[in-house]
Amino acid sequence: MLEDYISARKEGVKELHALESRGKDPYLPVLAELVPKLNQLTQVPLGLVQIALDQIAGTATKGRTTAFSRSFLPLLEADSEFANKWATLYDGIIEDGLRQPIVALEYYNRFYIVEGNKRVSVMKFLDAVAIEGEVIRLIPPDDGSD
Repeated sequence: MLEDYISARKEGVKELHALESRGKDPYLPVLAELVPKLNQLTQVPLGLVQIALDQIAGTATKGRTTAFSRSFLPLLEADSEFANKWATLYDGIIEDGLRQPIVALEYYNRFYIVEGNKRVSVMKFLDAVAIEGEVIRLIPPDDGSD
C-alpha cells in the first residue's frame, strides 16, 4: 500500500533538492500569493471540465503548499496521516478510477487547486493526461492590474 507513496515521495524529494540547488522555489505556487486581490476578481462558474494536468500550475491557498513538490509529488514522511490518505487514494484510483472531481480556479488558462491536491498528485504520478474538475474562471480587471 505505501510502496507507491514511498516511490512518489522519493521523486518529490529529488525534485525538491534539484530546485533548491538552483535557487528556485521547490513548492507549489499559491494563487492567493500571486494575485493579492484574488477575492475581488469576477468569478464565472464553468461547471465540470476536463483539465489537462499540464495546465495545473499550483494550489489556490497556502495550506498544502509544502506537502507537495512543484510538480505535485508528495513530500511528507511515509509514517504520516497524509501518506496513508495518499496511498489509500492511490489504491482506490487503481481499483475503481477517480470518482470525485477536483475543484479548481482558472486564471489566465492555468489552474489552481481548491480541493483535490492529493487527487492531482496521484493522477500526475500515474502519468494521467487530464482530470475532471469543477472550475471557476477568474476574470482579471480591465484596468491592466492583476
